[in-house]
Amino acid sequence: MAEWLEYLKRDRLLGSLGEETLRRKLLPLAAERCYTAGEELLRPQQTENRLGLILEGRVQILQLFPSGASSLMAVLRQGGLLGVDLVFTRTLSSPYHAVASEDTRVLYLPAAPLTRPNPLTPEECLAVMRRALMILSHDNMKKHYRLTILSQRGLRQRVLAYLSMQAARRKSASFSIPFSREELASYLCVNRSALS
Repeated sequence: MAEWLEYLKRDRLLGSLGEETLRRKLLPLAAERCYTAGEELLRPQQTENRLGLILEGRVQILQLFPSGASSLMAVLRQGGLLGVDLVFTRTLSSPYHAVASEDTRVLYLPAAPLTRPNPLTPEECLAVMRRALMILSHDNMKKHYRLTILSQRGLRQRVLAYLSMQAARRKSASFSIPFSREELASYLCVNRSALS
């Protein structure tokens, strides 16, 4: 539990609640689950009423198509939040697959105590909601950038748009990207061999 507390204190959604609140009100509700590489954490139409904090490993958010093709929507690493975009919706239903791309540990917390007072105070709930809005707004901007990239007609233009955005974001012409070659091809919705 001490390890869980350290992760929660650093979390961008819950860290602002303070150590005592995390220890007394949220830690007793937490549960850890381990996944092996390739194991599915979420599938489309699955109802999710809890948040997952990635303690270790990586999770790919994928859109799978009937043809067998897939599109990489995002990669969650240590400290990433799984389900923050679902638990504040009316249906709580996932539109995507979440798959562990390596051995992964996830700390789950039920969402209900975060969205309604008890055990949190109304002020603490409001703080969580404000943080969630910030996180969702940030994720929305990422999706906007991705749509801008995917609206480019050719492979060369998509790669150039992606790299230009990365350079602008980092304010440098020299940077590393967070994807493997296969992940970048999937993210850009292009053939891996053509990308190479």
